[in-house]
Amino acid sequence: KQWYQRRVAITTGITLQNLLTKTKTTPPPHLTPNAIYETPCKDCNGFYDGQTYRPVTKRMEEHERCYRLNNATDEDTGNIKSALAHHGRTSGHNIDWNETSILTSTRTRAHLDLTEHAAIQVRKPTINRVDRAPKCSQLWDPILPKIAASFKPRPAGMTF
Repeated sequence: KQWYQRRVAITTGITLQNLLTKTKTTPPPHLTPNAIYETPCKDCNGFYDGQTYRPVTKRMEEHERCYRLNNATDEDTGNIKSALAHHGRTSGHNIDWNETSILTSTRTRAHLDLTEHAAIQVRKPTINRVDRAPKCSQLWDPILPKIAASFKPRPAGMTF
């Protein structure tokens, strides 16, 4: 019989170097994907909570373009394409695009609907359209305040 000498090492995988170094850089806020954001109105206390799986700046450019071009409603279907633009155009108010803030971001696109649902149900944004907001099962209702309480708004850092 041959005996093989084996060495056994037990490691946790956590080293001081792993803890102290960060290999990924955090994108600038306006490039954050999978985000829930808030945009206020300059002329009233209204605000809009929205979601996007793309960088926030892309979605805000779409809202602003609808507002600027007076194109908030789809001519074929009559559906409102941008609640922000619709609010600005129908009320004569100015949207404070530069004060858009990111409430939170999610790791995956799949969590966006529940997180936006929590934002709308708990924070009660006045510009949002209730008919098009994401709907989630009432089973989630007990934890919606906890989800909304976890929001840490930070400026999106966009300029229009």
